[in-house]
Amino acid sequence: MAKQKPIKCKHCGETWLPNDVPTKKEWNIVSPMPDKAGNVTITRMATWDCPKCGKNKTGAKGKTKGEFKEEDTPKYKIEHALDSGEKINLEKLAEEIGFDINSIKKIIPMYLKKKNIKGEIKDDYFIPK
Repeated sequence: MAKQKPIKCKHCGETWLPNDVPTKKEWNIVSPMPDKAGNVTITRMATWDCPKCGKNKTGAKGKTKGEFKEEDTPKYKIEHALDSGEKINLEKLAEEIGFDINSIKKIIPMYLKKKNIKGEIKDDYFIPK
C-alpha cells in the first residue's frame, strides 16, 4: 500500500495513522470508472474508535490499483490464529500484525464472543478449550 493519510477525529482533533489503531470493520469500495490506463482504483475503508475520546470514525485506510489481499488484514490474521485451535503466543501475533500486545488482549475476547470460540488468555498465550 502507498502513502497513508492520517485519520483525524472530528470530535476531539486526535490524529493517527490508519494502521496505528485497530479497526472495528473493514470493506472495499471499487471505483466505478477506470483511469486512462484501464485500471480500477480499490479503496480500503475502515471504522475506528478514536484512541482519545472513543468516538467512531470512518475513513479510507488505503487505496490501490488492483486487489487487496484478505490474508494481509489484521482481522484475517487474528481470526485465522483463533480458528487454528492451537496455543497462540500473543506477543508473536501482535508483532506479526503490528499491534501492541495489550491491544491484542482486548481484541481477542471480542472475537471469541463473535465467533463463539472457547478459550482463555493466560500468561501472554491464548489457550483454546
